[in-house]
Amino acid sequence: MKTLILSLFGLFLISSSCKKTKEICKWSHFTFEHPVSVYPIKESYNVGDTIWFELNFSDVFNASVRNNYNGNIRNETIQLKNFDFHRNFLRILKLVDTTQNINGQPTGTWNDAFEPIYSIGQLIQELPDGPEYKLKYENNSYHLKYGMILQQSGNFLYCPIFFHNYPISQGKLNIVDIRPECEVEQLEDIRFPVNRQTNGTHLTNYHLFEQFMNPALENDLDRIKNECFTFVVN
Repeated sequence: MKTLILSLFGLFLISSSCKKTKEICKWSHFTFEHPVSVYPIKESYNVGDTIWFELNFSDVFNASVRNNYNGNIRNETIQLKNFDFHRNFLRILKLVDTTQNINGQPTGTWNDAFEPIYSIGQLIQELPDGPEYKLKYENNSYHLKYGMILQQSGNFLYCPIFFHNYPISQGKLNIVDIRPECEVEQLEDIRFPVNRQTNGTHLTNYHLFEQFMNPALENDLDRIKNECFTFVVN
């Protein structure tokens, strides 16, 4: 009888442990922020001027975590050391067609309109709308500094982007290991707040975007307001 009681107690502990692990691992899809400074902050520049894009942030993140069962969101403080975020792009679009949203603007802006300066970070490849990059990790912080010398007049939008879905052949490159009891955790998205001020506002020249484009056509207007930078080159 004593053996039976001990066996049942052991099964209870195993069951409780499994339930606890399952409950914790519901929260397994993470969104981080990579704050961006764009400077000098101006509405208009001249051909020959240089705009800089800089990222400097700690490896301790105030992350948003999504419950993959019910979609609820909560915030957690998480440390992620020397992680190779895949894939990050510094994207620049020339705004020329008001009948299309930003994804309908013509490609090829980077090659024609700018001369890049790669100062800090690793260049992966140059694409028609800008470079793919990797951040430099040093002293528990991530860093990037890229500049571009303006070569062409027009209205432009800087809008960084993160693609977490690689082809199957590339493997699971954005699987993160944050909780040892969770089998699978994934970096789902990165947000890029641009020139965020202490009062929570963002210096992004959004009023210029409203002049040049039709905001009603956009699928994610909050991202354009807070994570993109609109500017004119004369």
